[in-house]
Amino acid sequence: MTFDTLLIPTDGSDPAEAAADRGFDLAAQLEASVHVLSVADSSVATGAGYSGDSASIRSRLRERADARAKSLRERATDRGLDATATVREGIPAEEIVRYADEQALDGIVIGTSGRGGVARAIVGSVADKVVRTAPVPVVTITPEAADTTAATFDSVLCPTDGSEPATTAIQRGFTLGDRLEATVHLLSVVDGDLANSLVTVSDTDIDPSSALYERAESHLDALATRGRDRGLDVVMATRDGKPAEAIVDYVETEDIDLIVMGTAGRGGFERALVGSVTDAVVRTAPVPVLTVRPDGTTDEQ
Repeated sequence: MTFDTLLIPTDGSDPAEAAADRGFDLAAQLEASVHVLSVADSSVATGAGYSGDSASIRSRLRERADARAKSLRERATDRGLDATATVREGIPAEEIVRYADEQALDGIVIGTSGRGGVARAIVGSVADKVVRTAPVPVVTITPEAADTTAATFDSVLCPTDGSEPATTAIQRGFTLGDRLEATVHLLSVVDGDLANSLVTVSDTDIDPSSALYERAESHLDALATRGRDRGLDVVMATRDGKPAEAIVDYVETEDIDLIVMGTAGRGGFERALVGSVTDAVVRTAPVPVLTVRPDGTTDEQ
C-alpha cells in the first residue's frame, strides 16, 4: 500500500486545526495529495434543547462547515499541496470513514484532545470511532504532538510484541519509512511484571526473564532482516518495564518523529499489543501515532 492520499477532517477546533498542520507536514514529505473534510453534524440540528427551525440550523451548520473546509484547503494550497475540500452532513465519524472508503484514500490524520483516552476528539469520541472502524491507517495527533517545530519525519518507531496486529503494523511502518526515507526503529519491551509472574509458576531451572529477552531479540532480528532487505536503515532495541511507558520513554530519548502501532481492530483498543498499550500510547505520546488494524492489507514488497 502507498501513502499518496491523506484525509484531514476538521471541525474548526484547536486540536483539529493543530493536527492539520502536522498532517500537512506529513503530506508534504510524502508528496501526497490532501482531502480536507468538514462534517456538518446532523445530530446537532435534531438534538433536544435546540430551538428554531431544524432546516435553518442545518443550513447554518453546513455554511460553517463549508467555511472551515475552504479555509483549511487554502492553508494546504499555500504550502504547495494538492488539496480538495469537501463538506458532508451526518454523523462525523461515520462520514469520515465513509468518505475515506469511497475515495479509496490511503490514510486519515485526525486530532485528539490528548486527555482521557480519545474520549473527546473532534466532536465527541470521533477520533476513537475512526480508529476503530476506518479501512485505512489512522494518524492520531494530540495537542502536544502537534506543538513542535519539526517539519519532517526522519525516524519511525515500530514497537512489537510478536502479535499479528504488531506485525501487520510493522509492514506499514516499513512502507512509510521507505517513503519518508526515515530510519525505522524496532522496539520490543519485556514486561517485568510478566517475567516475575513466570518465575513464580516456572518449575524449570531456565530463567523466564532471559527466555523472554531471547525470544524478543530473535523476533527483532527476523524483522530487521526483512526491513534491511528492503533497503531500510533499521535500528533494534529491547527494553524492560511497562510497555506503554517504555515506548513513550524511547520516543523521547531517541528523538522519534512518528510511532506506528497495531490495534485489535475490534472493541476500540480493548486488546492492542499488550492489553491497552496502544490506547495508552495514543493518549500520552508526544509525537503522532499511526494505528493499523490487523485486518488491513499488508505490504510485503
